[in-house]
Amino acid sequence: MGEEIRWEPRALTLDRLSWEEFRDYLADGTDLALIPVGSTEQHGPNGSFAVDAGRAEIFARKLAERLYPKAFSVPVFSYGVSPHHLHFPGTLSLRPETFMMLLRDVIDSLYQHGVRKYFIINGHGGNAPALTLTLGELKRDYPDIKAGWASFTALGLDAVRDQVTSRVYGHACEIEMSQAMYLAPWTVKEARSAGAVCASTNKGPGAFPIHWAQGFEEMTENGALGDARNARWDWGRDMVELALDRLTEELENL
Repeated sequence: MGEEIRWEPRALTLDRLSWEEFRDYLADGTDLALIPVGSTEQHGPNGSFAVDAGRAEIFARKLAERLYPKAFSVPVFSYGVSPHHLHFPGTLSLRPETFMMLLRDVIDSLYQHGVRKYFIINGHGGNAPALTLTLGELKRDYPDIKAGWASFTALGLDAVRDQVTSRVYGHACEIEMSQAMYLAPWTVKEARSAGAVCASTNKGPGAFPIHWAQGFEEMTENGALGDARNARWDWGRDMVELALDRLTEELENL
């Protein structure tokens, strides 16, 4: 009989491991939790409600693959802080404090299992303030941890920024939907792409860092800021791979 072949996954994801396997990986040096967070919110005529969660989940898995076996990813947070999208039917939003408590509960659980390093992969801009506050509280309560977060869009945007022609972009646009084409193509509504008139009444954000309470319906009729019809798979690839390169370099020696 030949020697038994043990299959090794290219990426560690918690939802595909048994508790014994996870225990053994921790004992062998796996020490970094990747936590993808997204939302369930409208993405204009060209994207489903899963655009943010889908992108974050697959990005985290790709990063776990690069960092194998140092890092593992946990199941994606499919709900985020999205009150500004509630005008559009189907959007589901958490209160910031609910989002923060859920994130804390997950990290508290992992801490009990011996994990001391955490990195949050954010796929939704509305989560940013809550993430920053959560990390501050975590460091206060657990001085021995290392924790951070990043938006993969921000890390990879310069790969294509000079090619974008929309006057205003930032949601359900060519940037976001290009990433969706590459990472989570099941979230792209291509049947509607050709006929969509994106950001038809877009007022866009102001030119100065002055913040007003407003919903997305006050900026755009169809929920998009930018033109998803210009989305390109290769743009998504270039942004995502650049962001992965940068995060891999940052995290591999954490």
